[in-house]
Amino acid sequence: MENKKVGAVLVVGGGIGGIQASLDLAESGYKVYLIEDSPAIGGVMAQLDKTLPTNDCSMCILSPKLVECGRHLNIQTLSYSEVAEVQGEPGNFKALIRKRARYVDAEKCTGCGECAEACPVEVESEFDEGLGERKA
Repeated sequence: MENKKVGAVLVVGGGIGGIQASLDLAESGYKVYLIEDSPAIGGVMAQLDKTLPTNDCSMCILSPKLVECGRHLNIQTLSYSEVAEVQGEPGNFKALIRKRARYVDAEKCTGCGECAEACPVEVESEFDEGLGERKA
């Protein structure tokens, strides 16, 4: 007899904890919606060189999880999004997710960076914690 899960899970936060929770839930058979408010998942760990106490390479740990999360059929990642409203109770709720405009067609994006070169607007870089600027 197959034990198929019913329903879906909402994971808010696409840092290493949210990614691992999403992978574990998806492997258990749940449909997972991973919500991240920044343009990409990975969180602070993507900014680190090494992790403590083992001094392991951060991206060596994070990269395989990012790939697995992106390829898993039970995980739908909604980056640059936020939870606008939740109605119901734990275990039985509906959430309204608001996606922010990217101004770039995500389906056509190859990550080449040409749009950043063409953009005339500069803003503080969130990734660099405001120490530098990036194109909007």
